[in-house]
Amino acid sequence: MTPATSSSRTRPAEIDNRRKAPADRRAFNQVVYEIVRAIPPGRLMTYGSIAALIPAPSNLDPLAYRRVRARWVGYAMAACPEGVPWQRVVNAKGQVSLRPGHGPPVQKMLLEEEGAIFGRNDTLDLANLAWSPSQNWLKRRGLVVDG
Repeated sequence: MTPATSSSRTRPAEIDNRRKAPADRRAFNQVVYEIVRAIPPGRLMTYGSIAALIPAPSNLDPLAYRRVRARWVGYAMAACPEGVPWQRVVNAKGQVSLRPGHGPPVQKMLLEEEGAIFGRNDTLDLANLAWSPSQNWLKRRGLVVDG
């Protein structure tokens, strides 16, 4: 997929200059994998928290992107390559989600091996286990607005 070149489909220059947006879904997936690889063992991020760090691709309306971005992270994680610690990404309720090839028991086992403790209804304590990259880490990757 190539980014749109018509001015009606591109984002304003002032937005593009402040944040590095992925050009297409493949580039989006690579940013997702980079973020997930940075999550330390025993810590978690949600699909939505990862998505919130990634600006809308230049060929997509930012409001439309906000409605689909967490799902896009889910799609990226369903297709992630070896070496991406997929088990560290959970849903907004702190629960594991279905994943092609690996069911929730595998994700739960991997997280428990990293020290995560599941509570009632197989939920994780996001207040204590949630992780977010530092502002410096994000800035080095062009994922934060300079300000």
